[in-house]
Amino acid sequence: MSMRCLIIHNLASGPHSDEIFTFIHALSATGDEIVLRFIGPELEREDAVADARAFDRIVVSGGDGTVANVLDLLRDCGVPILVFPSGTANLYFQNIGNAPDAAALAHACRAGVTAKVDMGELLWKDECGRMQRHGFINIAGSGFDATIMEKAAASKNDIGEIAYLFSALSTPEPQVAHFTIEHDGRIDELDGISCMVGNTACIQNEINLFPDCRMDDGLIDIAVVEPTTLVGLLPTVAAAVLDPVGKGLGRPQIKTFQAKQAKITCTPSLGMQFDGEVIPNNSGIFGARVLPKCLDIIVDEFSNLRAE
Repeated sequence: MSMRCLIIHNLASGPHSDEIFTFIHALSATGDEIVLRFIGPELEREDAVADARAFDRIVVSGGDGTVANVLDLLRDCGVPILVFPSGTANLYFQNIGNAPDAAALAHACRAGVTAKVDMGELLWKDECGRMQRHGFINIAGSGFDATIMEKAAASKNDIGEIAYLFSALSTPEPQVAHFTIEHDGRIDELDGISCMVGNTACIQNEINLFPDCRMDDGLIDIAVVEPTTLVGLLPTVAAAVLDPVGKGLGRPQIKTFQAKQAKITCTPSLGMQFDGEVIPNNSGIFGARVLPKCLDIIVDEFSNLRAE
């Protein structure tokens, strides 16, 4: 059966950028129409997806930042979407759980089996006091994680995931802030070095940061990391290595909540990031909420999102 497929690709996405062409070769069949659009300064994301509903499949190829930006524009479009891992960390792809081989992804794309999944939405005031919003697919937050992302930004495309490690090591004593978290009618106040809001659970090396988090549960997960030094985080790191799923040892030094929406005040402001993209935030106040089941993500038989 012939298929119209739109592929949106970021050539500057990371070390696996060229693999999209292997995927296209594996996907192509007689009668197909495959439209490949390279986003960047010459083609804005909004223009690239303007006619997305006219296609049978959409493929989004890039790193987590690219994928988050494009998926935010494709919410509720109703077209099956395949995420192709072309970036540095590809955490969202890891959370979907599809087989990473280009040929396997091509097979999954043509089969078109989907799972409805959530996105998170981040809201904040910029340096001019104007309200801004953006969808996020993995983790947004303020504090230590934002510092790591900011310091790693210049080198992550050149040296890959190790850029995040070097960034963390260059911040041995993260700044402590006071977080006021208003979530679904409750208020909690904690001191910490970071407050993160998650739509997905898995970070590097298949470690589950939020043990009860799923990308299809209609909730966001909030985590506050207790005040400590980089060395002081070693018990949490050890627990994560020994118990990646987090059901046994849990996550020492991390307090977690689940909610549909939250307002978080950080005093003093520690900067912000979403899905590895640093954003300016001088107010120290941001909101987050779940956008439930707004994406139809293509899954294969290996994905833990696939219905039994």
